[in-house]
Amino acid sequence: MIFPRGEVVHKNLSTAYTNLSALVSTLKSEGFSGTIEIEFPQHKGTLFFGSGEIVDAEARGAEPKKLAGQEAAQALLGLTGQKNGMISIYQLPPERVAIVMKNLQNEILFKGLSTDFTRLEGLLHKLREDKLNGFIEVLTKDNRPMGVLFLEEGEPVEMYTQPESGPSVFGRKSIPIFVETVTKQGAVFDVFRIRGGVSKKEKEEVLAVPLPSSSPKVEELKELIPIFQDILSRVEKWVDKATQRGTFLKALNRSRMEKSGEFFFLDPFSGEFSYQDGTIRFAGETSRKDFARGILECLRSSLPHLEKEFPKNRMFPLKLRAEIESSLEYHKGAMKVLGIDMDLSSFFQ
Repeated sequence: MIFPRGEVVHKNLSTAYTNLSALVSTLKSEGFSGTIEIEFPQHKGTLFFGSGEIVDAEARGAEPKKLAGQEAAQALLGLTGQKNGMISIYQLPPERVAIVMKNLQNEILFKGLSTDFTRLEGLLHKLREDKLNGFIEVLTKDNRPMGVLFLEEGEPVEMYTQPESGPSVFGRKSIPIFVETVTKQGAVFDVFRIRGGVSKKEKEEVLAVPLPSSSPKVEELKELIPIFQDILSRVEKWVDKATQRGTFLKALNRSRMEKSGEFFFLDPFSGEFSYQDGTIRFAGETSRKDFARGILECLRSSLPHLEKEFPKNRMFPLKLRAEIESSLEYHKGAMKVLGIDMDLSSFFQ
């Protein structure tokens, strides 16, 4: 199947710097929904997440046999620790993941049907009469993916188109326009049906996939990450409201590079830490104190970059410091309980 690619969270992370099991544990704790695409020279596959759980998987090895479900998930997670792979993460709503998931176990019904000899409207009419449960993959005549049309009891219920760049676009209301466009441009169709009956219980059941033991370092940061996520989010909202969207993130990323020598997890190329749209994602290994120190030092070093944006506005630095101090003070008690008993009053000294 041509899998939909949602919004890019991370793309082409090297497994030399990214711990797969730690990454999966982090996504589970964040209630992530979407896909992780994993590719090694001899193995590739996809893990499907729904609301923080692995709900299905598809994998291929050196042999042509395709693995699915729990067997595929275990095979992919067993690649943890190998250094010559790439990982990409795409976010999708849980309902979109469910649509793809229930079609993973499939068998091909018709392959290589061309608009030169087959009318898509006529094909849909036949599949409607046959009450097909499955999907139609639509490709250009030079074999580039165009989209997938899902059928239940022969009726088109959902579709997504696959642009050359950007996330896949879902839209049931666009089905008539898509059919008309395909008919005019010409295309090739592969028709698949779901293999065997799929009960409602099976559709809703979450796979009980045993994960490799989570790193103690990752586990102990679960309560700390939301605190610093809130701090960065508060400061970002204040800065971007006073300036323009993206100002804070630009300064933060510059300071990450400056502090990456002392705190490796801050290195943008390590793939361990990211902050985007008010959310921290962390898949590295470090202690609570080093994580807190790294973020605070990064925040501190971003101040000069922000102040340079507005050299004539003398009140901007003072108000910015006040906002940061307020955010830190708000979480001071919670950080102390977690063993982060820093002297925040010396933050700007």
